[in-house]
Amino acid sequence: MKASFRLVLLCAVACCLYAGSVIAKPSIPRSGAADVERATLAVANMTEGDLLGVRFLQNGQEHFARLDLAPGMEDVLENPGGSADLRLDMGFELWFFDKVPLGDVERLAACDEKDGPCLVLTGHDSALRHFKGRVQSLLPVPGARPVCELTRFHPGMRMEDACALVEPQPQRDDNDAVLTSLGFAGLVWAARLSPGRADGAEADNGHALLDHVELRQRLTPETLAALRKTLADQGYRPWQAEFPGMDLNFMEMSEIPQERQAEILENAVSLLMASEKGEGSLMLAPAAMLPALANADGPQGDVQLFTITLNRASRTLIVDMAAYSPNI
Repeated sequence: MKASFRLVLLCAVACCLYAGSVIAKPSIPRSGAADVERATLAVANMTEGDLLGVRFLQNGQEHFARLDLAPGMEDVLENPGGSADLRLDMGFELWFFDKVPLGDVERLAACDEKDGPCLVLTGHDSALRHFKGRVQSLLPVPGARPVCELTRFHPGMRMEDACALVEPQPQRDDNDAVLTSLGFAGLVWAARLSPGRADGAEADNGHALLDHVELRQRLTPETLAALRKTLADQGYRPWQAEFPGMDLNFMEMSEIPQERQAEILENAVSLLMASEKGEGSLMLAPAAMLPALANADGPQGDVQLFTITLNRASRTLIVDMAAYSPNI
């Protein structure tokens, strides 16, 4: 397999997940050597889930900081000062905290208590302040509003093709992705629909091209099995996989029987699922297209690829859908 297409695929997934280089919305810079004289704000994730980002709303202006903090991790940003309404993106939920004073705060810690989300602020004098927040779930409760069912993501697909039930003014993340719910593989997922370029002038939610789809669910043996069965039934086969201490390329295992390849993969998945930490990923492609993909610099026809990420620390199952076309 030529390295160029493999790198393009891996970079596409990384850019969609982290979007660190091109962010469509104003962002809060991270603290660095050039910012030594500026007030800083440490943001810590003391929850059991991921803290993806924070939005600061001040005087009608939104500023975003992408964090991608696993449980127990923290990062340092420039402190915007003053008072702000905060929205924490927790992957499956949005947490809201109103009128949070930041001027004399040096550390902000997200925490989760039995009665809901909390925020602990540490001042420069080491004094602690405790705030309660409210929750907006990105996963609907049973019997709630209808959820779109996504069966296929193809090149040139529009937002309205993926889901016509998106609210007129939906919540969005730091990369302008619409936050909603989608059905896939018999499960309801917290979804992020990232818009691509539009035809002509600025397009609305429905007519914007759909560039990328990310789905999140709780990682359990049942959810993982349901996802893998659905993709296998659709004719998808593993192409590449990465697990702690293991990098697999199944197209380079032509001398190994497929039964043995499947056994190697199952062992890697089982070891990860039995651990408390660690992350694994698995890329799948249509079985009929795998030989061509493995020996090309790019797709020769329309192709949809799935990348599955298993995050044990936060117990999160992430599915990235990417559609490629030589004509788009």
